[in-house]
Amino acid sequence: MIQALRQRQPGSQIWRIAFWHFFHFLWYLVLVPFYRYRAFNINNIPKTGPVLLVSNHQSFLDLPIIAMASTRRHYVPLARSGLFDHPLFAWLIRNLNAISVVQGESDIGAIRKCIKELGKGHVLLIFPEGQRTLSGEVEPFQTGTMLVIKRAKPTIVPVAVDGGFNIWKRGQARPKLHGRIGVTFGKPIPPEVIVQMGADAGLAFLRQEISEMRTELAKRLAGCS
Repeated sequence: MIQALRQRQPGSQIWRIAFWHFFHFLWYLVLVPFYRYRAFNINNIPKTGPVLLVSNHQSFLDLPIIAMASTRRHYVPLARSGLFDHPLFAWLIRNLNAISVVQGESDIGAIRKCIKELGKGHVLLIFPEGQRTLSGEVEPFQTGTMLVIKRAKPTIVPVAVDGGFNIWKRGQARPKLHGRIGVTFGKPIPPEVIVQMGADAGLAFLRQEISEMRTELAKRLAGCS
């Protein structure tokens, strides 16, 4: 039992793993009854080895949406540096494994931390758009993602979230208390496949894949009872 828990965050203390599961329970109490949460293709997340989850970014709800489906392997997310200005919240997100990144800049320090975490065999979550979408569509990806893929060579899993934009879009002070949200995971992609495409083509491929997944997810959510 303990060994199975440790595999969810290799090298982490048991209390931090338990801390994640405590918040998983809290997220469940909100996401399922209020937003009729659904997750698809969870088994596409590899059981072992370094994994890079590459997701679109619609709202503040994206992190718990993906976390709800990632109980088998807990992820390390990137969070904008401004969130660490508040001591209590900084303590919270650090203990949920977050790495600080400066938006709008080539944050080499953050990239190095990402590569280090993947080197430990962890799962890393990246939003390559760099910020929440203004339109609901998947916006262009920033180049830092490609650098992480080239250096760390993780298995890449495309991730699409949908519904968060309608519930809590950028610029909206508070979320709506109703709606439908979900997440789907694409098939794992070996890093060599993306690297061989080159930076621009590789990022464009991932963006297109996630965009198509998001469209299909929206249809599936609309059809759920």
